[in-house]
Amino acid sequence: MTLVDLTYQDSIALVRLNRPDRLNALSDELLTDLETTLDRIAASACRAIVVTGAGRAFCVGADLPEVLDRLDGGQEDLLAFVRRAGNLFSRWENSPLPVIAAVNGHAVAGGFELVLAADAVVAAEGALLGDGHVRYGMLPGGGGAVRIERKLPANVARRLLLTGDLEPAERFHSWGLIEEVVPAQGLLDAAFALARRFTAHSALALAEVKRVANAARDLPTAEALDLEYETFAAYVHSPEIRAGLTEFRERERPPA
Repeated sequence: MTLVDLTYQDSIALVRLNRPDRLNALSDELLTDLETTLDRIAASACRAIVVTGAGRAFCVGADLPEVLDRLDGGQEDLLAFVRRAGNLFSRWENSPLPVIAAVNGHAVAGGFELVLAADAVVAAEGALLGDGHVRYGMLPGGGGAVRIERKLPANVARRLLLTGDLEPAERFHSWGLIEEVVPAQGLLDAAFALARRFTAHSALALAEVKRVANAARDLPTAEALDLEYETFAAYVHSPEIRAGLTEFRERERPPA
């Protein structure tokens, strides 16, 4: 049985981590299924991605007994696993499609790193989120320490890293990471409603603005501004810009 379920609705891909008996903990097999799922989505005509978990957790990170087994077998095996997970999270972040995390329950360690790699987040009431690595003598290795300080206020991010505290979704909403907190039964409806707001726009425009925003974080301001202008200069030759402006003009045209 696959550890990831993939279904489509209205050009939106729904990715559900399906290892509920282990709280969707990351394993080699689950990473393989997620990689395959991203390949399938890339070859499809879908326009946005919603990722969630089966059961009572979103994802609690790496399967810790397996981590210990890897450590006993030699550090290289553990390092390869962490590198692989980090590369997977980067694929979510750099996907040309908008990615929405629908957090149905605990999102900890690697699960929280997946949330941080999403473009937008909605969560069920009472869901707990946090880095959590230091609670088990671990460190983030999949981007958690980097992305958390880019997505949360600096003092909040640092406290979460250094304490390993888990906080309810409602607090993350107040800090700006979570777009909306809803009753659990309405979680996917809220995620799909947000996805449809994205898919109402040009796929090329969304992909390009996301690419520029991601790249600009690592560039000096002058270079980032140049990248933004150069991307716009290329985009003006696309049919999307003419179609969008024409549609706007027709909407604004006064009735005869």
